[in-house]
Amino acid sequence: MATTETITAVATPVCALLGVVASGWLAARQASRKAVAEEHAAEAAAEVSAETAEAAAAASAADALQAGFVTLYTEHRAERAELRGRISALEAGQARQAEKLDRMAEDHRRWRDAAIRYIRLLRAQLASLGAAHPAPDEPIRADLEP
Repeated sequence: MATTETITAVATPVCALLGVVASGWLAARQASRKAVAEEHAAEAAAEVSAETAEAAAAASAADALQAGFVTLYTEHRAERAELRGRISALEAGQARQAEKLDRMAEDHRRWRDAAIRYIRLLRAQLASLGAAHPAPDEPIRADLEP
């Protein structure tokens, strides 16, 4: 039995020492794995943060682009409306000018017709008196000849 006690007396501190070493090794391994896991988590968080920042920048750029297009579209619509207004004003002015020209042409035609009637009346009176009338110039002769 003495052997068992000797073995027990020697094995107990050796086992205790092995237990302490194993515990230390397990604690170091756990700390190492925890550090690696935390590093991976930090890298993942950094990637997520970078992707979030990139997405936010892309969204901001898209918003700015959309705002620019909306501004351009609004300006284009305003310019088109102004152009339509100018065209309408020009068309109205052109219509007034055409009406005025038509009135002037009608007035000219009435004056011309009245002048021809008057000249014919004067020629008839001269012919009734037996007097000769002067020959009209070429542009008027075609209008006076019946």
